Amino acid sequence: MQGSTQPDGTRAELYVRSLLPDGHTQQQAAVIDRLQGLSDTDVLSDFTIQVVGRQIPSTPAEARTELGLFALNRVSVFQEWAKRNKCSLEPAFQVRSVDSEMSGEQYRALVFPVQLLAEYAGSELRCVTPHTAGGETVTVMDRLTMLEGEEELALSSLERASAARPPAQSDLPAADTIDEDSDPLLPE
Repeated sequence: MQGSTQPDGTRAELYVRSLLPDGHTQQQAAVIDRLQGLSDTDVLSDFTIQVVGRQIPSTPAEARTELGLFALNRVSVFQEWAKRNKCSLEPAFQVRSVDSEMSGEQYRALVFPVQLLAEYAGSELRCVTPHTAGGETVTVMDRLTMLEGEEELALSSLERASAARPPAQSDLPAADTIDEDSDPLLPE
């Protein structure tokens, strides 16, 4: 869009949960359509979609897959952004106890929101939605409306927040070298 207030290279990552009832998949499709419109009008230079499961283990020791570590890395960056902006990512992320059907053991899992939007300008994380600030929750739909109206953010960017994908599984340290007792990523 001519005269866009968004900086060059503003891109978005949309995280969507898989295997949802029809009402949610229709809402996700509407969000994707709006992101495409923002990309077509150059408000966004690009957007990607990352499909995530309902939950992931809440510690690196329990998240032994590349995707699990990638997701934990992103959540950690999102939490750092929220802390910097005195925001909360609750109720978007929740931690709960899960019984493993395969091992019979219980573990703590981080439940992902149905959808989450992360905006970047270069390597700076500009916004994570949904978030709560000052008692008000900003949803993904609210944020898309702001972007469509080219509203400026009153939030601080987190520099060098672009998290790279974790190394291949063969490059990861053995499970016994990771601190098994590390605290889970908890919403802040």
